Amino acid sequence: MWRAILRFAFHLFYHPFAFTYDWVSAIVSRGRWRAWTRAAIPRIVGARVLELPCGAGNLMLDMRAAGFSPIGVDLSPQMLNITRGKLLRAHPERSEAQSKNAMRLVRARAEALPFAARAFDSIVMTFPPGFAYDPRALAEMYRVLDEEGRLIWVDGGRLHKRDAWDRALDAALNAVSAPSSVNLVLDLLQSVGFTPEIETVQDETSAVLVVIAHKRSGK
Repeated sequence: MWRAILRFAFHLFYHPFAFTYDWVSAIVSRGRWRAWTRAAIPRIVGARVLELPCGAGNLMLDMRAAGFSPIGVDLSPQMLNITRGKLLRAHPERSEAQSKNAMRLVRARAEALPFAARAFDSIVMTFPPGFAYDPRALAEMYRVLDEEGRLIWVDGGRLHKRDAWDRALDAALNAVSAPSSVNLVLDLLQSVGFTPEIETVQDETSAVLVVIAHKRSGK
């Protein structure tokens, strides 16, 4: 029951209450959420990058600061509006037409991506909702990745349980993010053709999992 309530609450945060998403994610991670998502950036290959879902746009900003020009996809119109606003504010010197052309934000479902086969070198997916466990969505990601491309899946952020508050926050994170079974994720990725590997990125206060799923050439 508690898990169902938390999942419903996060659904609300992602749609009608999307304006609270940055605040809530910072609270449940003790300020580590954005650092966790940045773990994807050093693992990006190529210039054609897709973020799915792009959420509130923070990683879009960070990827742009790192020299990438990603395309962002999300199903939530509220999240896309938030991302659009952040990107426009990040480059006030551009005309509105230039900024909109550069942003490249798309509303779409992960199970039906509106892109050609082999359109991207990397797909970045951080703390994704339930579609990440749908073989149809994973097959679509595989389809739009070029040969030797990779899916970079960041999830499973955890605090180091220094006190009761950390333990309570980790309980909340268990309910709404991170695969409860790493083997399940690996099996799902392998079932659609990926070759996955897992890394743990950590510092003195927290750790996050990074799954790098390589596209098999010639499948």
